[in-house]
Amino acid sequence: MLAKSLQKGLLVAATLLSVLPGFTQVAQAESTPDLFGAIAYSSSTGVYTSATGLSRKEAERGALSSCQRQSRASDCSVPLWFKNAWGALAVGSNGAYGAGWGYDTNHPARGRSLAGRYALQTCQKYGGVNCRVIFTKEARYQVIDHGTVLVPANE
Repeated sequence: MLAKSLQKGLLVAATLLSVLPGFTQVAQAESTPDLFGAIAYSSSTGVYTSATGLSRKEAERGALSSCQRQSRASDCSVPLWFKNAWGALAVGSNGAYGAGWGYDTNHPARGRSLAGRYALQTCQKYGGVNCRVIFTKEARYQVIDHGTVLVPANE
């Protein structure tokens, strides 16, 4: 009887130990911080920049500061910020531009094409002729080997 109880206890303990890593991975994924991205653009110079940060304000400030520094123009603006997603900038041959963001929870890389499509639509909505996507940026953390690392930006 005691041996049978000991076997059951060991079986329960082994089962719990095999399930625990899954619980910690879920907890890590749920505790992954949001990552914000922003794209800044100077229509007079054509300079575009981006930045990521742990807040919308941080990302926007970084992108705007980089745009002003690189373009030396006063018309830099931030047409787009995004969170845990892709952002894109499209520009038309007549100077009109648009921005868009996208994500796909099942296939994160598809967010890039969604963002590009929305940027093209926005560019055309604002009168853009021959609009084309000139820039994409990803702002998303990814859990790899139980550690949080930033997915490299595609620029």
